[in-house]
Amino acid sequence: MATSSTASTRSLLSYYGPRAGPDGLKLGMPVTPEELEFFAEQEMVTIIPNFSLESGETLFCIGGNYGPFQPNMPTHVPLWLAIMLLRRHKCRIQAPDWMLPDNLQAVFDEEKAVPMVFQPLPFYYVEIAQALYRNDPSSTFGGEEEYARVRHLVEAIRKVRYSKIEAGLRKVGGPITVKLNNLAAAECNMIRLLFKGTLDHFYELGKNNKAWTEAAVTNASMSLPM
Repeated sequence: MATSSTASTRSLLSYYGPRAGPDGLKLGMPVTPEELEFFAEQEMVTIIPNFSLESGETLFCIGGNYGPFQPNMPTHVPLWLAIMLLRRHKCRIQAPDWMLPDNLQAVFDEEKAVPMVFQPLPFYYVEIAQALYRNDPSSTFGGEEEYARVRHLVEAIRKVRYSKIEAGLRKVGGPITVKLNNLAAAECNMIRLLFKGTLDHFYELGKNNKAWTEAAVTNASMSLPM
């Protein structure tokens, strides 16, 4: 009985995930977390530079031109460039508006209050947060206490949204049209994994059903009187 209870409450992602047990399908993630972080590095963030270029020149990159850079004057650059400049002590990254503690708290409250709706967040909110955590977060978020609060709220939001996704998928009982607005990249990746596992199960069941049908027809033919 204990085994049955454990199986019924088991996470869908743990069942279909890359480290699934022998009773689940061993699947790789459609897109790896590292690849998602690479895509997220193209997102724009605000930095406060502490340097200037000659004559207000801009940086010419494959993805575009960025600048001008003047000390203490905010400017927008891709996340990858912001991290590169930060590591060279050339700037400070300004926390995005959506990562301010009060804004995160409001999103968390709405996520819990409205079970059928996902609140709008940046498509790569998980990956952006992880990148900022790894690169001088105290400076970005204004101290260790604020950083800890931001990290706690982002993780709480992520867990609520994942729970809503799993709860919705468990209610699927037949052919339906699913509309999920405001999902983030990591959440879409999880759904792709779950759907692939489900479709693989249906495929295996279909093959078994065909084999059983053919075996039944063969047995019935052999049992007919001559």
